[in-house]
Formats: sequence, structure tokens, C-alpha cells
Amino acid sequence: MFSVIQKILFNAALFLAILLSNALIIINTDSFYEFEFNKNNTSLKTGINHNDLFIVVDNIQDFFNEKSNEKIQMTTYINGIEKKLFNSKEIRHMIDVKNLILNIKFFNYLLWTTVIVILLIKISLSKDKILNTFRVIAKSYFIYSVSILISALILLALSFRWIFYFFHIISFNNNLWILDPRTDYLIKIFEEVFFMDAAILIGILTLCYSIIIFLSLNSISKIYIKD
Repeated sequence: MFSVIQKILFNAALFLAILLSNALIIINTDSFYEFEFNKNNTSLKTGINHNDLFIVVDNIQDFFNEKSNEKIQMTTYINGIEKKLFNSKEIRHMIDVKNLILNIKFFNYLLWTTVIVILLIKISLSKDKILNTFRVIAKSYFIYSVSILISALILLALSFRWIFYFFHIISFNNNLWILDPRTDYLIKIFEEVFFMDAAILIGILTLCYSIIIFLSLNSISKIYIKD
């Protein structure tokens, strides 16, 4: 049977692992960018045509996934004139974002390792205890994750701007993230609503996975009980 400390550790590790995995998936999901650019009229607001916007996205994704910082120093056509897209401040901030993503990836590996180790320890128990453990895991994690996600989604809907602000204060040790929407194309392309929608989608995906885990573990328990 799970102890209280084991429940808290397992639930927190699995919840954060799924949440961060979804965030990393969204970063590399082109269809999300396309939806947001269409919804927010990004091409019209920036003067960058639709196809060039996706070249920008491809370069940013490559920049995040490669060791080199070359891709972020890009040019594009703005109102038909080829220009350097990001200034030095925006580039330095994007390097900070890249480092943050690398740290998130490493932390996520540690979280999944923790989840797997705890599960392996529990699976090493006798068959009857494994069945009981599955039921405990399913119920405990479902209650934990759904409670947090519902609360988080409500907070996002009510005060995303403050959450977004404090996220930057905690994540970065400089003010490079404070950009001017009149002149800086990074914030013109990726407006605040873009990140709010991303956060909501990550929350919804994490909720869906929580439901799937709950139903799957319950089903496994029932199958073994019948056998």
C-alpha cells in the first residue's frame, strides 16, 4: 500500500511529468501555431505573410532543438521588405527561453524516472497487493490531478496576466522579457493571448491524460480481479 509520502511524491511527479511533456509537445505542434495565427490575425498585425510566419516558426523550433543559436538570427519579409526580424534584446531573451526549455527537459526526465522507479517498487509486491496498488494509484492520482487542474484553469481564466508576469519573474533573472509591442516582433507574433491559449490547452490535455490513466488503471484492476 502507498504511504502518504509515496502518494504525494508519485502524484506530484506524474502530474508534473505529464504537464511538462504536454508543454514540450505544444512547442513543436505546427497546427497550434496555425490555429493561433489565424485566430489572432497575426499576419495582418505584423505585415508578415502566412507562409513566412511558418518559416519563422520552423526556425524557432529548430533553434530550441539544436545546439546552435544561428536560426534565431533570421530575416523575413515585413510588408514586402526583407528585414532582420529580432533585435539583440529579443535574441538574448530567446536564448534564455531556450535554456529554460533545456532545463525543463532535464527535469522532466527526472520526473519520469521517479514515476517509473516508484511503480517498479510497487509492482515487485505480491499480486494481491499490486491490484490494490493500482486501485489506490488510480483513485489518488485522479483526485489530485483533477483538483489541481480545475483550480489552475479557473485561475488562468480569471488572472492569466498576473500568472504570466510571475512566471517570467521566477523563470528569468533579467528584464529582457519586457518587450515593446510597438517595435518588437517577438511579442507581435506571440501575443499574450497565444500563451494563454497554450496554457489552457496544456491543462486540458493533462486533464484528458489524467482521465485516461484513471480509467486504464481501473480497467486493469477489474481484469485481474476477474482472472
